[in-house]
Amino acid sequence: MAADRPYGKFRFKVEIDGLTMAHFQSVTGLSHEIEVLTHQEGGINDRLHKLPGQGSYPNLTLKLGYVHSAMLENWHVGYTRKPGGVGRKNGSIVLLNDDGSEVGRWNFQRAWPVKWEGPEPDANGSDILVESIEIAHEGITRG
Repeated sequence: MAADRPYGKFRFKVEIDGLTMAHFQSVTGLSHEIEVLTHQEGGINDRLHKLPGQGSYPNLTLKLGYVHSAMLENWHVGYTRKPGGVGRKNGSIVLLNDDGSEVGRWNFQRAWPVKWEGPEPDANGSDILVESIEIAHEGITRG
């Protein structure tokens, strides 16, 4: 059933290899870009021809409230110590309706962590601690 209003951006979950990951604050990088190739043709002086080139997907960045779990950090560190030996993972960003039912899904394939950033403690702050993981992947499909 279609919603009669836009969905809130705050109701989502992240699944990695079938495990639902909780406490994510934000996900960025859900996009696709096609390189624009230009070609100059003799005799046509008022413009360049524009042709489609290679498609690319930016890395996904997942930010989450810091919890007592080192799963994402260990995934990244595992690649640092044993490149390619930990294994790539598939995952999904799942949009949820007000009642918690699934209304949209973006699946990413063959992901691996390229960067982990730990929390930044600050005695002057009152915000929650946040860590982030940046993952490279080989494509996103709408599920």
